[in-house]
Amino acid sequence: MVLNSNSHKRRNVLAAIGAGAVGALGYPGGGTHTARADNDGDHYHNPVYADRVFPDPTVVRVDDMYYAYASNMEKDDEDQEEMVPIVKSPNLHDWTYVGEAFESYPDWRDDDASLWAPDINYYNDTYHLYYSYSTWGSSDNPGIGLATADTPEGPFTDQGPVFREDELSMTNAIDSDFFVVDGTPYMVWGSFYGIYGVELTPDGTDYVNGTTVHLAGDNREAAKIVEANGYYYLFYSTGYCCEGYDSTYEIEVGRSANALGPYTNQNGTDLRNLNDHNSGVAIVSGNSRFPGTGHNTAIRDDTDGLWLLYHAYDRREPEYVDGTWNRIMLADRIRWDDDGWPVLGCDGTPTAQHPRSRPPVR
Repeated sequence: MVLNSNSHKRRNVLAAIGAGAVGALGYPGGGTHTARADNDGDHYHNPVYADRVFPDPTVVRVDDMYYAYASNMEKDDEDQEEMVPIVKSPNLHDWTYVGEAFESYPDWRDDDASLWAPDINYYNDTYHLYYSYSTWGSSDNPGIGLATADTPEGPFTDQGPVFREDELSMTNAIDSDFFVVDGTPYMVWGSFYGIYGVELTPDGTDYVNGTTVHLAGDNREAAKIVEANGYYYLFYSTGYCCEGYDSTYEIEVGRSANALGPYTNQNGTDLRNLNDHNSGVAIVSGNSRFPGTGHNTAIRDDTDGLWLLYHAYDRREPEYVDGTWNRIMLADRIRWDDDGWPVLGCDGTPTAQHPRSRPPVR
């Protein structure tokens, strides 16, 4: 059984919003930041957070609060202030900026690498923040590091790399997802050169030699494993993430009876045999308002319903901010079809609004 390492001390937070998706609103064009709820307070709106660039979200539940973390994007200089931004929310749709997870860059690289794709977990009574440390293109021995803290707001103390590309002979060692099965920690990772999994040491700081497995093919990244309905679901992103409004990023999925696979999709295709962009079965694709949907995390609410948090562009917002891609955070509830496959929205694209108070839809 997978321990929910992204959910700590559940309390009654989302009793007011357990909701199924409603039809996406038409995009009228134009505009700037909009209110996140309508006047009667019955709905919340996507994006749930657009006050700053916030790609690759990861989330953890702490008592009556959710904390989300994001990539810091490109490293411009040593004085850059954005080093894994943190926001918090009591309900997954009203988010407030907290600060940065790091006070300085980890010292195990000396180039222009940035901190990407954080992965927050509460493990062994400590907050474990795994992160990717890499330059764009990741052909320079990228790696996945670990930083720890006693509180979700940090600051986090760097513990160094868990592994680097040359140690496991896997290209593009970024985009980690930590999970636990029957007391044993594992990590999946990979970006466009296959998705892989490996067992970790009991303290979660190192990998176990000889345990690497192949989970999905090329041109896939940002894996997230979720246990539900008697299966393990492997969510991942494919397509082009970073071409602004022309991005083709989308989220696909496979499932397995075993956490380390093999995973097959809705068509019965082994994910290891998919190597072309956007060649699986998408559960979330971009639409006329929200292109470039991808790099998701998942979290349960008090109704035990699962929510998918992910990023996209919003045509109501600037395409770029300060020279970087303006990817903002969206949230949609996961529903399940009769065959136990996840369903997002009404048509597999982001919803523009959700009702705040409805019973869960299964």
